[in-house]
Amino acid sequence: MDMQIRCFSRVAVFLTIAGLAAAGGCARKTQALFTQPELITRGRLAVLGLTPEQDQIFMASYTKAFPGQIITFVERSQLMGILSERDLLRGRLDDRARNRIKQILDVEAVIIGTYYDGDSGKGDKKLSVRIVDSSNGVIVGSVITEGHDNFAYHCDRAVRALKADIQSGSR
Repeated sequence: MDMQIRCFSRVAVFLTIAGLAAAGGCARKTQALFTQPELITRGRLAVLGLTPEQDQIFMASYTKAFPGQIITFVERSQLMGILSERDLLRGRLDDRARNRIKQILDVEAVIIGTYYDGDSGKGDKKLSVRIVDSSNGVIVGSVITEGHDNFAYHCDRAVRALKADIQSGSR
Protein backbone atom coordinates (compact mmCIF):
# COMPACT_ATOMS: atom_id res chain seq x y z
CA MET A 1 0.00 0.00 0.00
CA ASP A 2 2.84 2.35 0.91
CA MET A 3 4.45 1.54 -2.47
CA GLN A 4 1.20 2.42 -4.29
CA ILE A 5 0.97 5.77 -2.51
CA ARG A 6 4.57 6.65 -3.43
CA CYS A 7 3.98 5.60 -7.02
CA PHE A 8 0.77 7.63 -7.17
CA SER A 9 2.55 10.65 -5.67
CA ARG A 10 5.32 10.46 -8.26
CA VAL A 11 2.81 10.21 -11.08
CA ALA A 12 0.85 13.17 -9.69
CA VAL A 13 4.02 15.28 -9.41
CA PHE A 14 5.10 14.30 -12.92
CA LEU A 15 1.70 15.16 -14.39
CA THR A 16 1.64 18.49 -12.57
CA ILE A 17 5.09 19.44 -13.84
CA ALA A 18 4.28 18.25 -17.36
CA GLY A 19 1.02 20.21 -17.33
CA LEU A 20 2.75 23.39 -16.17
CA ALA A 21 5.49 23.00 -18.78
CA ALA A 22 2.95 22.41 -21.55
CA ALA A 23 0.83 25.37 -20.44
CA GLY A 24 3.86 27.64 -20.49
CA GLY A 25 4.67 26.67 -24.06
CA CYS A 26 1.08 26.88 -25.31
CA ALA A 27 0.34 30.47 -24.42
CA ARG A 28 -2.59 31.86 -26.33
CA LYS A 29 -2.72 35.49 -27.24
CA THR A 30 -5.39 37.43 -29.09
CA GLN A 31 -5.27 41.14 -29.53
CA ALA A 32 -7.65 43.38 -31.44
CA LEU A 33 -5.15 46.09 -32.28
CA PHE A 34 -7.92 48.49 -33.17
CA THR A 35 -11.40 48.40 -34.59
CA GLN A 36 -13.27 51.35 -36.06
CA PRO A 37 -16.99 51.47 -35.23
CA GLU A 38 -17.90 51.68 -38.94
CA LEU A 39 -16.72 48.09 -39.40
CA ILE A 40 -20.11 46.93 -38.15
CA THR A 41 -21.82 48.77 -41.02
CA ARG A 42 -19.86 46.92 -43.71
CA GLY A 43 -22.08 44.09 -44.91
CA ARG A 44 -20.65 43.14 -48.32
CA LEU A 45 -17.20 41.68 -47.79
CA ALA A 46 -14.43 39.84 -49.62
CA VAL A 47 -11.60 37.72 -48.21
CA LEU A 48 -8.04 37.71 -49.58
CA GLY A 49 -4.83 35.99 -48.55
CA LEU A 50 -6.21 32.73 -47.21
CA THR A 51 -6.77 29.35 -48.86
CA PRO A 52 -10.30 28.55 -50.08
CA GLU A 53 -10.86 26.27 -47.07
CA GLN A 54 -9.60 28.93 -44.66
CA ASP A 55 -11.88 31.49 -46.35
CA GLN A 56 -14.90 29.33 -45.57
CA ILE A 57 -13.90 28.83 -41.93
CA PHE A 58 -13.26 32.55 -41.45
CA MET A 59 -16.57 33.51 -43.11
CA ALA A 60 -18.46 31.10 -40.84
CA SER A 61 -16.81 32.56 -37.73
CA TYR A 62 -17.55 36.11 -38.88
CA THR A 63 -21.23 35.53 -39.64
CA LYS A 64 -21.76 33.65 -36.35
CA ALA A 65 -20.24 36.54 -34.40
CA PHE A 66 -22.68 39.07 -35.89
CA PRO A 67 -26.00 37.15 -36.00
CA GLY A 68 -28.26 40.18 -36.39
CA GLN A 69 -26.29 41.71 -39.25
CA ILE A 70 -26.85 40.93 -42.91
CA ILE A 71 -23.44 39.88 -44.21
CA THR A 72 -22.65 38.88 -47.77
CA PHE A 73 -19.31 37.47 -48.86
CA VAL A 74 -18.31 37.81 -52.50
CA GLU A 75 -17.47 34.51 -54.18
CA ARG A 76 -13.73 33.97 -54.40
CA SER A 77 -13.84 33.25 -58.15
CA GLN A 78 -15.53 36.61 -58.82
CA LEU A 79 -12.84 38.35 -56.82
CA MET A 80 -10.08 36.52 -58.64
CA GLY A 81 -11.67 37.40 -61.97
CA ILE A 82 -11.02 41.12 -61.50
CA LEU A 83 -7.65 40.98 -59.74
CA SER A 84 -4.30 40.34 -61.37
CA GLU A 85 -1.57 38.17 -59.87
CA ARG A 86 0.28 41.37 -58.97
CA ASP A 87 -2.71 42.44 -56.89
CA LEU A 88 -2.61 39.21 -54.93
CA LEU A 89 0.88 39.64 -53.55
CA ARG A 90 0.80 39.04 -49.80
CA GLY A 91 -0.54 42.06 -47.97
CA ARG A 92 -0.95 44.19 -51.08
CA LEU A 93 -4.12 45.94 -52.18
CA ASP A 94 -3.37 49.09 -54.13
CA ASP A 95 -5.86 51.86 -55.00
CA ARG A 96 -6.52 50.49 -58.48
CA ALA A 97 -7.34 46.97 -57.24
CA ARG A 98 -9.42 48.30 -54.36
CA ASN A 99 -11.42 50.56 -56.72
CA ARG A 100 -12.13 47.65 -59.09
CA ILE A 101 -13.35 45.54 -56.18
CA LYS A 102 -15.63 48.38 -55.03
CA GLN A 103 -16.96 49.31 -58.48
CA ILE A 104 -17.39 45.90 -60.06
CA LEU A 105 -18.41 43.78 -57.08
CA ASP A 106 -19.76 46.50 -54.74
CA VAL A 107 -17.54 45.17 -51.93
CA GLU A 108 -17.54 47.49 -48.93
CA ALA A 109 -14.52 46.02 -47.15
CA VAL A 110 -11.78 43.52 -47.88
CA ILE A 111 -10.58 41.15 -45.19
CA ILE A 112 -6.89 40.45 -45.73
CA GLY A 113 -5.74 37.44 -43.74
CA THR A 114 -2.33 35.89 -43.26
CA TYR A 115 -1.96 32.56 -41.47
CA TYR A 116 1.35 31.19 -40.23
CA ASP A 117 1.13 27.49 -39.43
CA GLY A 118 4.14 27.37 -37.10
CA ASP A 119 7.12 25.13 -37.75
CA SER A 120 5.68 22.32 -39.87
CA GLY A 121 2.45 22.60 -37.92
CA LYS A 122 4.15 22.01 -34.54
CA GLY A 123 5.04 25.52 -33.39
CA ASP A 124 2.88 28.49 -32.55
CA LYS A 125 0.34 29.36 -35.19
CA LYS A 126 -0.60 32.95 -35.93
CA LEU A 127 -3.49 34.61 -37.72
CA SER A 128 -3.18 38.25 -38.71
CA VAL A 129 -6.28 40.00 -40.08
CA ARG A 130 -6.68 43.49 -41.50
CA ILE A 131 -10.03 44.77 -42.71
CA VAL A 132 -9.71 47.52 -45.32
CA ASP A 133 -12.54 49.82 -46.41
CA SER A 134 -12.65 49.42 -50.19
CA SER A 135 -13.79 52.97 -50.89
CA ASN A 136 -10.94 54.82 -49.17
CA GLY A 137 -8.28 52.26 -48.17
CA VAL A 138 -8.64 52.95 -44.46
CA ILE A 139 -8.00 49.99 -42.18
CA VAL A 140 -11.18 49.62 -40.11
CA GLY A 141 -10.10 46.56 -38.14
CA SER A 142 -6.94 44.73 -37.21
CA VAL A 143 -6.38 41.67 -35.03
CA ILE A 144 -3.66 39.10 -34.35
CA THR A 145 -4.02 35.71 -32.66
CA GLU A 146 -1.23 33.36 -31.58
CA GLY A 147 -1.16 29.87 -30.09
CA HIS A 148 -0.93 26.16 -30.85
CA ASP A 149 -4.62 25.84 -31.71
CA ASN A 150 -6.12 25.04 -35.10
CA PHE A 151 -7.17 27.59 -37.72
CA ALA A 152 -10.86 27.55 -36.74
CA TYR A 153 -9.96 28.46 -33.16
CA HIS A 154 -7.87 31.40 -34.41
CA CYS A 155 -10.75 32.62 -36.59
CA ASP A 156 -13.22 32.48 -33.71
CA ARG A 157 -10.82 34.31 -31.39
CA ALA A 158 -10.00 36.97 -33.98
CA VAL A 159 -13.62 37.73 -34.82
CA ARG A 160 -14.66 37.74 -31.16
CA ALA A 161 -11.85 40.19 -30.38
CA LEU A 162 -12.99 42.50 -33.19
CA LYS A 163 -16.58 42.32 -31.98
CA ALA A 164 -15.58 42.98 -28.35
CA ASP A 165 -13.49 45.94 -29.46
CA ILE A 166 -16.45 47.40 -31.38
CA GLN A 167 -18.80 46.86 -28.42
CA SER A 168 -16.39 48.49 -25.96
CA GLY A 169 -16.08 51.54 -28.23
CA SER A 170 -12.28 51.20 -28.47
CA ARG A 171 -10.36 52.55 -31.41
